[in-house]
Amino acid sequence: MTNDGNLSGVENMRRDQLLLEAAERGDPGFRVYGWDGVWVTVGRFQSPERDLVDPCSTRWILRPTGGKAVLHGHDVTVGLAVPLRLLVGVDSRSVKSVYRAVVAPIVVALNACGVPAALAEETRHANTGMRTSDCFAFSSPNDVVDSSTGRKLCGCALRLTQTAVLVQASIPKGPPLVDPRTVIVNADRHVACDWDATYFCSAFEGAMLGLVMRAVA
Repeated sequence: MTNDGNLSGVENMRRDQLLLEAAERGDPGFRVYGWDGVWVTVGRFQSPERDLVDPCSTRWILRPTGGKAVLHGHDVTVGLAVPLRLLVGVDSRSVKSVYRAVVAPIVVALNACGVPAALAEETRHANTGMRTSDCFAFSSPNDVVDSSTGRKLCGCALRLTQTAVLVQASIPKGPPLVDPRTVIVNADRHVACDWDATYFCSAFEGAMLGLVMRAVA
């Protein structure tokens, strides 16, 4: 695992793209990183002109993954890429099956930090919120939520190729640096969350290594 510190949106997306390319060559990899201030990543199928309040005054960049717009700067972000052949017992043709396999280490790590994380479909909070351009405004069945409150804990976006998968996951820690509603069209008011980022990194690394070691055993 690489802990990359706080980088620009351009550099963070470049490094995540390299993770995917390495996974397509057969090498799994993952990194935890932050941001050098306020950034917005926009899903590869979104339009900045449609989904951002003012693209000209916002530092934004397209993600290599899909999903909705995510406000960064107050979050810990995870990039992980895995060759599909290492996902033992997973139907590589099923986006849902692949997603659940690679998001599982994040759920494990959050629970290790005392955060009651679960997939929304395992709680009563699936399909809650409003559908907008804001990733954190709505919880789909596969989103990671607080099992008690339904609050979305993690914004996850996926890119599935013929041979590998890339997941980019934004986990808020503390209040946003700016009001999301001033940046993303029809954004929700984000709720602050507090957890131990250092312990999360350690727990996440252990969970990811366990996933890979099971595959090569």
